[in-house]
Amino acid sequence: MPPSYPDYRHGDSIDSDRTASDATLDDEKRRAPPTRYRDDENAIDSSTEDVAAQTYPPRGGGDSRSGRPGRNGRGTASRDDVDSDDDDDDANDDDAGTGKLRLDEEEEVGLMQLDRDGKSSMARKRRGSLFLGKRRGKGRRGIASGGFLVFVGVLAGFALAIPLLQWLSSSGPYEVDSTAGGSSVHASQGKPPAASGVAKVPASSNDGGGHWGLAHFEHARVNFEVPGWDSVAEAAAGTGLSESEVSSFKTADGKDLMPLDLDIVLGGTLRPQREDLTWSAEDPDVGVFSHVDWTERDIYIEDVTHARKDKLGEGDVAKGGGKVLYVEGKDVLDHNNHKLTWTSYKISPDMKWVMFFSSEQKQWRYSQHANVWLHSVADKKTTAIGGGPSWPPTISYAAWAPLRRQRTDAASQTPGVAYVQGNNLFFIPKPGALPVQITNDGDATIFNAVPDWVYEEEVFSSDSAMWFSPGGSKLVFLRFDETKVPIYEFPVYNPDPFMSGKATPYLETTKMRYPKPGYPNPLVSAHMVDLDEIYDAASRQGGAAIRSTPFVLASPGGSTVGADKAANDVDAALTGPDVADERLVTEVTWLNDDELLVRETDRFSDVMRLVLYQLGKGGKRRRQRGGEGEGNGVDAATRDKAIDVEGRVVRRDDARKDGKGWIRAAQTLEPLSHHDVGLKGSAYLDIVVSPLGYRHLALYGSSSSDEPVFLTAGPWEVDELVHVDARRRRAYFTAARPSPAERHLYSVDLPDWSVPSGLASYSVKEPEPLTDHSRPGYYSANFDPKGAYYVLDYKGPDVPYQKVVGVDNSTWEMTLEDNSLLRQISSQYVRPQSVFYNLTLNGTTLPDGSPVAVSVKELRPHDFDASGRTQYPVLVQVYGGPDSQMVAGKWDRADWHQYLATTHRYIVCTIDARGTGFRGQAYRASVAGNLGDVEARDVNAAARLISSLPYVDAGRMGVWGWSYGGYLSNKVVERNEHLFNLSMSVAPVTNWRFYDSVYTERYMKSTTANAAGYEHAGVHVANGHLNVPILLAHGTADDNVHFQHSAHLIDMLTKARARGWRFRMFTDSAHSMQMRGAYRELYEEMTEWLVSKWGKGARVGDEAGKASLKG
Repeated sequence: MPPSYPDYRHGDSIDSDRTASDATLDDEKRRAPPTRYRDDENAIDSSTEDVAAQTYPPRGGGDSRSGRPGRNGRGTASRDDVDSDDDDDDANDDDAGTGKLRLDEEEEVGLMQLDRDGKSSMARKRRGSLFLGKRRGKGRRGIASGGFLVFVGVLAGFALAIPLLQWLSSSGPYEVDSTAGGSSVHASQGKPPAASGVAKVPASSNDGGGHWGLAHFEHARVNFEVPGWDSVAEAAAGTGLSESEVSSFKTADGKDLMPLDLDIVLGGTLRPQREDLTWSAEDPDVGVFSHVDWTERDIYIEDVTHARKDKLGEGDVAKGGGKVLYVEGKDVLDHNNHKLTWTSYKISPDMKWVMFFSSEQKQWRYSQHANVWLHSVADKKTTAIGGGPSWPPTISYAAWAPLRRQRTDAASQTPGVAYVQGNNLFFIPKPGALPVQITNDGDATIFNAVPDWVYEEEVFSSDSAMWFSPGGSKLVFLRFDETKVPIYEFPVYNPDPFMSGKATPYLETTKMRYPKPGYPNPLVSAHMVDLDEIYDAASRQGGAAIRSTPFVLASPGGSTVGADKAANDVDAALTGPDVADERLVTEVTWLNDDELLVRETDRFSDVMRLVLYQLGKGGKRRRQRGGEGEGNGVDAATRDKAIDVEGRVVRRDDARKDGKGWIRAAQTLEPLSHHDVGLKGSAYLDIVVSPLGYRHLALYGSSSSDEPVFLTAGPWEVDELVHVDARRRRAYFTAARPSPAERHLYSVDLPDWSVPSGLASYSVKEPEPLTDHSRPGYYSANFDPKGAYYVLDYKGPDVPYQKVVGVDNSTWEMTLEDNSLLRQISSQYVRPQSVFYNLTLNGTTLPDGSPVAVSVKELRPHDFDASGRTQYPVLVQVYGGPDSQMVAGKWDRADWHQYLATTHRYIVCTIDARGTGFRGQAYRASVAGNLGDVEARDVNAAARLISSLPYVDAGRMGVWGWSYGGYLSNKVVERNEHLFNLSMSVAPVTNWRFYDSVYTERYMKSTTANAAGYEHAGVHVANGHLNVPILLAHGTADDNVHFQHSAHLIDMLTKARARGWRFRMFTDSAHSMQMRGAYRELYEEMTEWLVSKWGKGARVGDEAGKASLKG
């Protein structure tokens, strides 16, 4: 459920301080820096041992693009909206002295801020009742009698004593007095609750010897540190540039560095550039790629040896290597003979054709519609498919079919095309041929070969649900029937995505099928098309009248003869009339041209079966009769012709046992035969949980094997299998080691799977690191399909870079992008310091008895003072969704938090608590069945420890988050542990019964069996929400976390007569807040709201530790 990131600008705000029950709308309102780092073996587990980090020499620079689109939104925040925290000394102000609740949203994972107590306002209210004003009228100034003063004094005594007694008798300084009419809030006086009972740890120096200010913080264990800078000299040391290079750009006075502002961090100035290189699987040579000159839309084919020689003047060009102008943009013409403005392309397997996409219109997160064109490279002719171009476009997916390996005739070496239009699947046997319509039942609720909303969002993260066999003879696709899924609809207030104010008298609505917990899911079925049948028929009779035989891949039913009880328990959860229609299909993978694996789970992701289908001529098939096929998605016209293919279960898993929590929806199967057509057999790789509870790479020797041979092991996790080289017998993967915040590239040798003894004798070996894991780094890799080269993408924490690396000769390198200009530009601006560490919580353990240690990234001001003489407010950022990660060692200069840390001198602590990923099964499965509980406890416990640091102003701590992070920030506040005095929540979940069923039930299970869990996991307006100012923001067109969530929370706040919360509604914005400048406006709103509460960041000397919430 991570949010996406777009950009728009417009919003309305509701300020709860006007009226709690009737909120008011206000309109518009190659050199590397020295990086300090801990030793590998000391950075993996959650031990509290505090070992000094080491400083290593510089490394080469590089590049990678930020993964956050839409950060170029323009606009300024409107100050017309009335903020309830504005100073108001009116003694009759009913809202004085109450805390405030507000929610905001961000773009990646979670937002979290520190909150303060509303003591100043309460003090003003009390002063209003104790001091007499001037009499108005003609008489002399009145003087109160002694008796009256005594009376007032008694009243004042009661006024002060009652809240004091309440505080003494309660668990903390705030308590709600519930009455029939609502609730009233009483605030204690004195030092801020956040500082109460937390002893400050001694200060230490902000260097390696002092563990960057954490030497005496026994709970913290540093993984690595990324230096900041405050001067030209520090920037030069931090970037590896000379001081003259740093100051060669215009700075404030030619010497000092420039401050960051929102234009810099959100406008793209500090965003890395990235070279677009697309490897060519079609060209028979190694290291061949295509790239585009976008000024002319020319496509070039080039090999890396020529590119290196051309770009760097180094090395020799390989035999047959070079650079070819493959397609000239001027030759690609539309139906009116105008140059086609295409946006993406796919090259055919024979390299004789190019598929172009134009007029792409985004639908949901991954899906879009487009006009699709086929261009002949030789004839330079371009033709639209699907009946020609249209507006709006109607083709939702298109792809080339592989060339048929088992046929040698010329006709078989012409590529076919599959595409989806109107939710029906079509196949063109060859360019220029008539399309064959595979399905006929596609409509608004029936999806063929493309996922519906929930499968796109929560299962496949893709716009496709079709898979060609490697040899091109078959095509498998999924069919999704949403007929029984209830409709969710939301209004469109302004149909113009760019111009504000374009409202219509009667609103349009967007309707979508959105399954929620306890309601019907889409019915999914798997189908196969015999493409050889279509090819042969097309060669005889054309295409329009061809009707292919429909094959239905039936899920095995009932218990298996001879299976044990555990296997039958899994089968029972996936079969039977009550559950069979609710299964989820989460992965489809061809092992070879005849064998297919389908991974299916039950609705609640408790159990999993891997089903093997033999789709060659020897497979088990049965022809359907009468209405038999109706439930399997076969339309009436072809039902009598339909054939069932029976599958066989080859692997099972049950997450209900051994504390596994859930079966994740991920596509992790990788067949070895795909990487060498000469290989026989059906061995494959998968990422599975090891006996010790960590995800590792495993080999299955055949399609029917259920015993994994683990290739990796240890207290760390494999993140992604990036390439398999079957010929070299090697697998490449990235792993979250030596600390969870990093990703390094490794390789491991494969055993000989062709003979049983090869697997039986295999023992796990230490993987070979291909990146320097003695230094902090976050890498990804993209391999040439032939395995000879790969693009290494360094994403941080230093300036990102990209380079091509040779596999057989690791000294062969070619820099694609080093972002040298970004390095110099970045050096002109002050940079905050980042410290990554594990924080062991007091008295909290995992099921195996080991202590819980959360991951923390602490972002500090550029002029940070660790001595304790200066104290800083702390904003805690959270996301916290199951299996997610926010604490990552990536380039983060183009980030709002950098602006807060430098310009406003706030500390920002990002926390990954239990439930998040890459820390092992016991860590992430802690949240199963009860979301929002242990995460909130961990965040509060971590914040309490952080508040004890000598440089932290414990009276100014806040929490913020977006999406799941917005939910978690509310759950943190709900616990009312008096740590936070402000919260911001953007697009939060507030009731899990409102979110989508596939995600929610994976972690929360059944709404009936776990009714208490759902109730507890929802957001409740408790004392914390009444005492903490909260900023809330939501877009009205959010298709992911519906606006209903924030409306639900506001309704509860209104009923509780809560004060101090503020709401910003962003008209027609989706989950990523992009419509008409909303993205920029959101960050301006959050910034100004923070400053209005906390004022300036650092406080020095006597000013440090004072906690007075403004307003």
